Amino acid sequence: MQRECTRCRRSFTPPDLARTESKNLEAERKAAGLVGVRFLYYTCPACQTAGIFVDILPVPGEPSEAFHQRRDELESVVRRLHDQGGDGTVEAVVMEVPAGRI
Repeated sequence: MQRECTRCRRSFTPPDLARTESKNLEAERKAAGLVGVRFLYYTCPACQTAGIFVDILPVPGEPSEAFHQRRDELESVVRRLHDQGGDGTVEAVVMEVPAGRI
C-alpha cells in the first residue's frame, strides 16, 4: 500500500517508517484492547512532517456495513482531534485496508 507525506506529497519508502514509534503505538493499541486497527508512524525526510497512518482492518465475521461504520467513526475522531490543535508536524490518516491486503 503506497503512503505519502500529507504535507509535501513525497512517497514514503521503507526507511521512512519510524519503527520504534510504530511499535509503541501498537503496544498502546493492544493494551487498550483495540482490534481491527493498525498504527504506522512515518517521518518524511524531505519536510520533517510525521504521519500516523491508522489502517482499518476487517475483523473476522464483521459485516461490511459494520466495517464501514467503524471506519467512518474513526475518521470522525481523527478529524476532531486534528481540529483541536497541534503544531502541524504530525498528521493522521485513516486508511481502509481490504482483507486480502493485510
